[in-house]
Amino acid sequence: MPSSNTNLMDHPSVRICPSIAFLAGLAHTVGIHYGEAGAVAQLLMTHTPPRRPGETVEWIDAGMRALSTCLSLRPVTEEPIDVGPRMSVHRGVASLDYGERDWRICIPGPGYTWLQHVKDGGPVRLLVAFGPSPSNRTQQEWAQFVDAAVKAETIRWGTTSIRRRWRTN
Repeated sequence: MPSSNTNLMDHPSVRICPSIAFLAGLAHTVGIHYGEAGAVAQLLMTHTPPRRPGETVEWIDAGMRALSTCLSLRPVTEEPIDVGPRMSVHRGVASLDYGERDWRICIPGPGYTWLQHVKDGGPVRLLVAFGPSPSNRTQQEWAQFVDAAVKAETIRWGTTSIRRRWRTN
């Protein structure tokens, strides 16, 4: 068991998934990075700033850390880990398995190109930032947000792909 000085959310044996009430405040942004190794879809998840009674920046930080632990993500100072197939696409809606048995995170309106990349089995880079952020940022503002989170080491990442459905009939 970790010492009393250790944050339990950062301990590998502790996996407490955030509630669906917490996840309702998630903000998403998507894009596709085209590099030498090919195309990689990107999914950045943050949380909206505190807006309800009891919500604090510390509460958001703890929830986002819990989400990154449930997804098995690593600090961006390390190589991104393959967290296994966690994406699903059904009737044009993308969703992410975050480790809760009965629930998925739906990715609202990612756009045709992003969705097609995922459906075709392309890699998806997951990024979870611990700090809150309003969702109405420009691409340039998102890039600055991510750069600041990388410098502050308040972001985790990993790579996933689509989970293929196998039918026996």
